[in-house]
Order: sequence, then C-alpha cells, then structure tokens
Amino acid sequence: MTAAGEVTADVEKAAGVEIGTAEAHAKVNLRLRVFARDETGFHGVETVLARTSLSDTVTLFKAGPEGGRSKDTGGRGVTLSIDGPLADGVPEGPDNLCRQAAERFLDRAFGRRGRPALHIRLTKRIPMGSGLGGGSADAGATLRLLADHWPRLDESELLALAGEIGSDVPFALLGVPMALGWERGRRLLPLRPPRPRPALLVCPPIHVATPDAYRWLGRTGEDAGAASVLPGATRLAEWDSLERLARNDLEAPVLARHPELSELLARLRACDPAMATMTGSGSTLFATFRDAEERARARRTLAAPERAGSLRILDASLPA
Repeated sequence: MTAAGEVTADVEKAAGVEIGTAEAHAKVNLRLRVFARDETGFHGVETVLARTSLSDTVTLFKAGPEGGRSKDTGGRGVTLSIDGPLADGVPEGPDNLCRQAAERFLDRAFGRRGRPALHIRLTKRIPMGSGLGGGSADAGATLRLLADHWPRLDESELLALAGEIGSDVPFALLGVPMALGWERGRRLLPLRPPRPRPALLVCPPIHVATPDAYRWLGRTGEDAGAASVLPGATRLAEWDSLERLARNDLEAPVLARHPELSELLARLRACDPAMATMTGSGSTLFATFRDAEERARARRTLAAPERAGSLRILDASLPA
C-alpha cells in the first residue's frame, strides 16, 4: 500500500480534475430472514438494512491523457489507490467492488470507445470481510459520484447495475438511512428511520465467507422457506418494534462453528443493550444502546485487557 501523502501527491500530479468525494457508509442488518432457494439457486431474503456512521471515503478524479491505464491490473482506463487505517489486504485489482462499479458504469455510459480515464482514491476505515458491507458501500458511493457527474443512466439502470455487483450495493447506492429489502436484497423500500441511537460495532479477527454461512444454514434444518410477517412501515420507524423483530437466520449456524463468537455475543448481551445480534454473515456483532453512557460502560467491559485480545470495538450511531 502507498502512504496517504504519496497517494495525494501522485493523484494531484497525474489524475487531473477531481470529480467529487462521497462517504461510503457501513451497514448492519437489523433483521435478516433467509428463505428457500429460488430457481437461480440463490436464497431469497427479507432484511431491514440500517446505515451506520462508520464510513470509508471515495474520491474520484478524471485522469489526464497520460494517466488512463493501470499497468499492474490491466484496467481499461480505471486506476485505484487505497489508503487509510484498514487499507492492508484490500484488493486493488478487478476484485475490488468500487473498481468494478466504475468499469461497469463507464461501459454502460460510454461504451468501449470514448471512455474517460478515471482514478479512484479509496480511504478504508470499514473492516474488510466483516459483514458490514464495506466493499458494497464503496461501490455504491462510486456509482453515485459517477451518476452525478455523468447523468447518462436513469435510476432503474443504475439500480440494475448495482444489483449485478452485489446484493448490498443497491442499498448503498440509494444513500438512505434505512430500508426494507427482499429478493436477495435487491428490491428495496426506503423506510422512515427511528431516532439514531449509540451503537457498538464489535469486530473479532474471524473471517466468515458468505457462501459458507448460507451452506451451513442449509444443513441445520432451520426454517428456511417459512413465511415472515412484518408490521407496517410506520411501525418499523419505532425502536420498540425493531428490537422485537431483531433476528439473523445466519447467526445460529455461524456461531455453532465459531464458539468464540458465540461467547462474545453472550458477553455483549450481558451488557444489557437494547438490541444485540450479528450483521450479515458475520463476524461483526453490533449492539444499540439507550444512551451514550450505557454504550461507554459496555465498551469498557468488552475492552478489558484480559478479554479484548485483538478485538476491534468501534463506536457508531445508527441509522445514520
């Protein structure tokens, strides 16, 4: 990885005009129901997504004539640099979702000819592979910036493109604090959010691959395929309703294979939060609290030197 100061100097020298900057917010699943597989082989889901205050930063530059290609990754006019406290291990090549978002947008908006050269600077603060949707957030922010600068695709085209990149990217693209999602999370209904609450994001050094979590669910005899009944949208704007609905169908199979994660969730719930569960396929756990003082007490308990280890505990608010 390149140091932040060096990245800035290189960008200012070679990339040219800044297009814009956007915050790419992490998400949590306040609720995640997983249903039976459809004809495409994917599980249907029903989820309540909430945006958190934790964010990466995406900055786009329209590159000059000499800065259009990346020799190391074979990009077609898109280059990428990554900095920030959690930059280590984040892919810079074709697997990076904000790079994929830029490539696909430029293909749709300009075709193979006449595409502008683009440089992306990504500042990482969201832990990678944690269930917080950092890569999806980066892709959504990239698409928003590109669509604002080059309004060549309508909203339905943008949402379809976002869904091709990943199930959480449409939510990140919309940029709303909270939404109800279903059908792999790609159909979304924005919701009026409740008042933001203090939260903790508890990120252990455990990586859970999403396909593994879904495969484990299929082997546990959980009630995939069962119907789900939600209250009206106005009730989803109330914390009392959201706390009663809190559920993650992937939590049980993931915790069964990671007993240390199960112990950590028990410790978190012993701090008496308003809500505590796993987000996505994990391994991040999150909890909401009634006030900042309760959160501070919980943080001190979890961060006790003899118990914290390499645990990362982040203050946040949600929905943000």
